[in-house]
Amino acid sequence: MSRLVGKALPHQFKFVMSTAKFPLLLGGYGSGKTEALVYRTLRFLSTVPKARVGIYEPTVDLLKRIIYPRFEDIFANSGIKYKLNKSDGIMEVWMPHGKAEIIFRSMDNFSRIIGYETHMAILDEVDTLTKDKAMEVWIRVMARNRKKFTTPNGVEGVNSVGVTTTPEGFGFTYNMWGKDHTDNPQYELIRAKSEDNYHLPADYIATLKESYPPQLIDAYLNGEWVNLNGACVYTGFDRTLSNTNLTIDDFDASNAVHIGMDFNVGRMAAAIFMKGDEKTAYMVDEVHHVADTPAMIHVLQAKFAGRTVIIYPDASGRSRKSVDASKSDIRLLRDAGFRVNAPNKNPPIRQRVVSMNTMFLDAANLRRLFINVSNCPHATEQLEKQVYDDNSLPVKDSDEDILDAMGYCIDRVFGLAKPSTTVGRMRLG
Repeated sequence: MSRLVGKALPHQFKFVMSTAKFPLLLGGYGSGKTEALVYRTLRFLSTVPKARVGIYEPTVDLLKRIIYPRFEDIFANSGIKYKLNKSDGIMEVWMPHGKAEIIFRSMDNFSRIIGYETHMAILDEVDTLTKDKAMEVWIRVMARNRKKFTTPNGVEGVNSVGVTTTPEGFGFTYNMWGKDHTDNPQYELIRAKSEDNYHLPADYIATLKESYPPQLIDAYLNGEWVNLNGACVYTGFDRTLSNTNLTIDDFDASNAVHIGMDFNVGRMAAAIFMKGDEKTAYMVDEVHHVADTPAMIHVLQAKFAGRTVIIYPDASGRSRKSVDASKSDIRLLRDAGFRVNAPNKNPPIRQRVVSMNTMFLDAANLRRLFINVSNCPHATEQLEKQVYDDNSLPVKDSDEDILDAMGYCIDRVFGLAKPSTTVGRMRLG
């Protein structure tokens, strides 16, 4: 174990070896947070007989796609015998001093954070939750993390709860580590920059800068808390610099029309885009405050007769109905002859916002999303008005549906591009 930890990046080593009761590894993308989480767990299993550790992710999907494979990969490469029961979310691990146990739980399902005790716990990406929900999870995890144990030195152990996360505004981790407990040595803050990880591909940082707006680079590259609360959501939009005079008539009739759509009874909204190239989009028209899906279909068929239309709707339209009928909204669109791009569920709100802001203005100061302000006055007004609430989420009351419609299309066509990488690991030499 000491040989493996010796290969860690400095911030990974600090987190793995931290003796604080509540260590936080606050880092940018690709900084090696997940690897540090696994090795802190492995270090604990190696030193505490019959240890039981709780690992918490925001969703079950992240457990399946990220955490399970990473634990299995590292344990297999390290020659550690284990058995993972994914249905129960429990991994049995055979260490030299006996069998240990890792309990995996998602933070979006409170009902399963009951009925067990742990010696140590780690919460991953907790800042993706609202502050209120994160605090609720924190309290429940603390309640479970009470199993007594003795250290190799023969003294009573400390039930620590660690956190690894990329910051999302002034959220939960800022309140706990950056404001409320700054002078408390039990709360250790360890920062990690993406560029600190020399294992990253040469173009990783540049790719991130192309994928995010400037105000989020401090968060997603440098692991810094950035101001979102009370600030304008679409900071990259400028009604002058983002303006275009292009209309749909300026594009060849063979070009597909791309339409983002939001379903709300009495306020259905559609954002009409044309693609300039693979990286550029032009919003040339808008439709809003339409009664229901059949009425929206009538409007679009009249506007775009003879053109190929691809609609990117609110994914909830698979089951909901904006009109009292037997068919879902999405089925109605398909039956009307439109091509429909509808995933099983919507992307996270923050993802849609980041995709839009990055298209408006990325960290390389490039603008790739333009709006015909004259043709789209409602969208322009909402882009300038919408702000964040106290949970770093966009405030919504009644008129922001057009922004959701824009986000569905932009995210699916040009979307958020987190560079895929398996680097950031503690090398085995």
